[in-house]
Amino acid sequence: MIMSNLISILGIQTELIPIQRDKLRGINADMFLRFSFYVMEFNNQSLCVIQAKNKQDSLTPLKYKQITKQAEILVGMPVVVILDSLTYYERERLINQGVYFIISDKYAFLPSLIVNVQAKKKDKNPTKLTPVAQYVLLYYLLSEESKEEYTIKDLEQIMPYNYVALARAVANIKDCKLCSTEIKDNTGIKYMRFGGYKRDLWVKAQSYLSTPVKKVLYCDAIPEGNFCISGVNALSQYSHLNSEQYETRAIWDKLFNLPGVQYNEVEGLNKIEIWKYPTTMPFLSNHNVVDKLSLYLSMKDESDARIEKELEIMIEEMKW
Repeated sequence: MIMSNLISILGIQTELIPIQRDKLRGINADMFLRFSFYVMEFNNQSLCVIQAKNKQDSLTPLKYKQITKQAEILVGMPVVVILDSLTYYERERLINQGVYFIISDKYAFLPSLIVNVQAKKKDKNPTKLTPVAQYVLLYYLLSEESKEEYTIKDLEQIMPYNYVALARAVANIKDCKLCSTEIKDNTGIKYMRFGGYKRDLWVKAQSYLSTPVKKVLYCDAIPEGNFCISGVNALSQYSHLNSEQYETRAIWDKLFNLPGVQYNEVEGLNKIEIWKYPTTMPFLSNHNVVDKLSLYLSMKDESDARIEKELEIMIEEMKW
């Protein structure tokens, strides 16, 4: 078993990040009993790594192929097997089955096909940030700390997303040329760095940002649960705009549950916004109101001149 979080692949040290069971939905109990699951970055590529818990557990190359293909579908990235040793014949059989594997620091079958296939799937010239990537960027812009550099593991400790989702978000932000990444020393750990003035980054990011609102519903009663104040009443807390009698409430789509309140898509006293990412930032003291930048993105296309003016003032007065 791997005792360290670092593994050397052909002389390149890479960090192995354990994947918790609750992050691997769909993986059956037998696979959890048989394997340990990790994620790693190698050659700017996210890979899922599996290793047998029992060294005496012998599987055929065909069985490894079935297991890795099944896991690949569930985790959404290539799956690699770590093995202690193999004979030349066993190695050739795994290669013939198309199983990606690593044998300590002696041999690695990670063909360029992995990179090529992923490059085709990955949009190197994205027009928008993904919801997770936008949340990461806005977190940095709104944070009052001077930190400009993060590892994916740092972000995982802060945000309600797993390592894989955050690794993809960082790649998306980098493809939009809004950050840079670097693997330092020989640790294999990737660092994301923003740099520059936050206000300049906000302006630069405008063409890649989109409204956080995924869907709008209406209801007559104020719902209970993980809802935040949004819309005009949120803007009234950040500006001189008067609040309204009826509410706009926002909730992350992953937390939204229909039962208990009657919602419809046409009319109602209160508006409910279903958001693509969390409606609060971890460090904000007021968790009942959506953040300023997301609020701006959700309201910037409003036709009301008062709202347009107050949104502009709110952004102008921000302390970047």
